[in-house]
Amino acid sequence: MMMFRGKIPIAIHPFFWLMAGLIGWMNSGSLTGALIWVGIIFFSVVIHEFGHALTAVAFRQTASIRLVALGGLTSYEGPKLPFWKQFLIVLNGPLFGFGLSLFATLCLPLAATSPMLFTILRWTQIANLFWSVVNLFPVLPLDGGQLLRIAFEAWFGVKGYLASLVTGAILSTLFALGFFLIQAYLAGAFFFLFAFQSFDLWRHSRAATVQDRDDALKTLMDNAEQALHEGKRLDAERLFTEIRQKTSTGLFHAAATQYLAFLQAKRGQKKEAYEMLLPLEQELSDESRCLLHRLAAEHGNWELVAKLSTDCYQLMPTQEAALSNARAFAFLHQPKPAGGWLQTAWQAGGLDLKKVLNEDEFQAIKLDPEFQRFVRDMQ
Repeated sequence: MMMFRGKIPIAIHPFFWLMAGLIGWMNSGSLTGALIWVGIIFFSVVIHEFGHALTAVAFRQTASIRLVALGGLTSYEGPKLPFWKQFLIVLNGPLFGFGLSLFATLCLPLAATSPMLFTILRWTQIANLFWSVVNLFPVLPLDGGQLLRIAFEAWFGVKGYLASLVTGAILSTLFALGFFLIQAYLAGAFFFLFAFQSFDLWRHSRAATVQDRDDALKTLMDNAEQALHEGKRLDAERLFTEIRQKTSTGLFHAAATQYLAFLQAKRGQKKEAYEMLLPLEQELSDESRCLLHRLAAEHGNWELVAKLSTDCYQLMPTQEAALSNARAFAFLHQPKPAGGWLQTAWQAGGLDLKKVLNEDEFQAIKLDPEFQRFVRDMQ
């Protein structure tokens, strides 16, 4: 990672140079042309990101820039900004790009006697004009999508944020299809990726509340996660508990609850962990759903175990999970899935079949002909 320190530090990932070189080669077909394109792309992306960063600094924020494989990212921290200032920070990136394109246009007549300089200016003009226009398409993660998100969120709150994700997903799909129709397959692939990212973000944000957009709670969550990663479990638990006390619903509440449930289960407080996760069944991560599946089996909630059976076994294909599923379906008087899951558990090896079949959950279907077919295959 290359670093340039200063009031606005710049970090450059090696993949930035690789991608810039690839784009340069695709546009020029020569080593010299590729090197020129690398310079144009570097200069153009830096100017674009300085549009964001300088505006953020003007609003008393601390800004930094990272150049990564697919472009640049500007981050800023400081006092919470009103939506109109956030809008200007985002908007000034494309505006600086348009400004660079205009500057190159004005300089073109002066470079008429130098073919190399004329070519550089011409490519700079076209590249910045094209990218600035595309970057204003109202889809995330492009600046146009960020502008749409800020505007919608300012007008409609959290619902506006979710609406911007749905709008972006639909528009990204349409743009992707349009690019495919004109045989711009690379651009089409990128917009299909943007569509998927927007949809996935919407899917995980449906339970978002106003509090989930609160910077203070976000900082609290970041501190709690950092404490957990550093092995400071007591500090992490205290912070997660504080988040739950300040929220009743939403993403922060669900995340803090899941972290606490894992910490409690690890300490042996399984009843408390189970009772924490149970109300959030529809909002849980895959890992948390598997924990709930295991705890539900220990607490005899066989309906829930059966409901989570297939998904959790696919995520954690253990003998314990398969056996829990078998018990659940046996308890629910469903001999075929009970037999299938029991056979899956038996195939893992080391299962005392006679002892399992004597468990209370299997008594109602023990002699069922359909269930017996599975048992005979295991004997």
